[in-house]
Amino acid sequence: MFERIDPSPGAPSGLPPSVRRGLRYVLALLASAAMSSSPTSAQRAGGGDGQDVSLDTIAPALKVRLVGVEQAQGVLFNALSAGKGKVDEPEVLKRMMRRLSEPASSARDPEADRGFDALGSRGAQVIRRAFAFHREVVAIYASRSPAERKDALDAAVRRYRSTGLALPDAAKDMSILYDHAYTSFVPPTPPETQPRRALPYPTLTGVLWAARWYELAVLEPLEPFDDTVERNRNLATVAERLRGKLSFGTPPNAFPEELPLAPAIAPGLVLLHDRSASIIDNLNMMLDVLTDVLVHPKVANRRVAVDEVIAQFTDRQYRCVQIDEWIILALRHSIFAQGGPALSTMNTYERNGFSGAHGQHYGPRRPPPSCDPE
Repeated sequence: MFERIDPSPGAPSGLPPSVRRGLRYVLALLASAAMSSSPTSAQRAGGGDGQDVSLDTIAPALKVRLVGVEQAQGVLFNALSAGKGKVDEPEVLKRMMRRLSEPASSARDPEADRGFDALGSRGAQVIRRAFAFHREVVAIYASRSPAERKDALDAAVRRYRSTGLALPDAAKDMSILYDHAYTSFVPPTPPETQPRRALPYPTLTGVLWAARWYELAVLEPLEPFDDTVERNRNLATVAERLRGKLSFGTPPNAFPEELPLAPAIAPGLVLLHDRSASIIDNLNMMLDVLTDVLVHPKVANRRVAVDEVIAQFTDRQYRCVQIDEWIILALRHSIFAQGGPALSTMNTYERNGFSGAHGQHYGPRRPPPSCDPE
């Protein structure tokens, strides 16, 4: 279905042929899933508050892909927890790719479940419920007309936020990625102005960032409602772009260089329902911070450190920012560097968009205004 995908000369070393074959296989399946996951008019749910919306019946192939992304994250957490931060990167990559490439016979995945459970009962439930919320957002886009989506998303957020096991529906300051105790960012040394990110397992991070780009980017093909042919074509385009990002090529066919965030990759969702987009971004930032904690060699007690991260991210007021601040900071980190738009073409960094993106988080900085009360 696809031509052979080989790492470029600058690709990460140490990947065995079986891992490269796994990468080719998952990309082929992702493209196939995209072609079959757009709902027909008969599958689309009518009215209501969205509670009956489920990807199981609307777009089962798309749900399989999204669950595979979630399971790949759990596999990484399990490996980092069991190895106390040390893993065999090619072997873990192989297991992560298996979740992306082989449709699961069950939503339950013992290895992935162990990874989430290693974070503690509360942490595991917060992550699982946030993943389920993201899938519901995708289902609402797939099944509701544009006029119905806002009310359905309002109802989805109310249900999601009805317990204490939820992330806030207001975005957090991106500096939380830079200044927590176990961050992978290394401050700049003068005369340098930009920090660098010291990722011990860059390939694993790159795969997950590409997958998170896909989770956000897939919303754009679902925005049109009445043209199923267009939806199928655009879903296939997003899948093809994911294939490129996992091919170890050069930009734009490469892993995202930055954590993909909703204002850059899913601006339509931010415009329609910033509360839903904030929950998804809070989840993705939290997953990155948790990974930093699990991999850092100087964490004295990983469970205590993980509990602190979960408590911070579920606290609405902790490092909370206004909508404009969240959007501006996300865009300053470059749409291109976060993987680029879902459908339109971008082949280079936007002008001035990437200059000073990281340095702004170090040194004197205006504290962001607090977010609105709940």
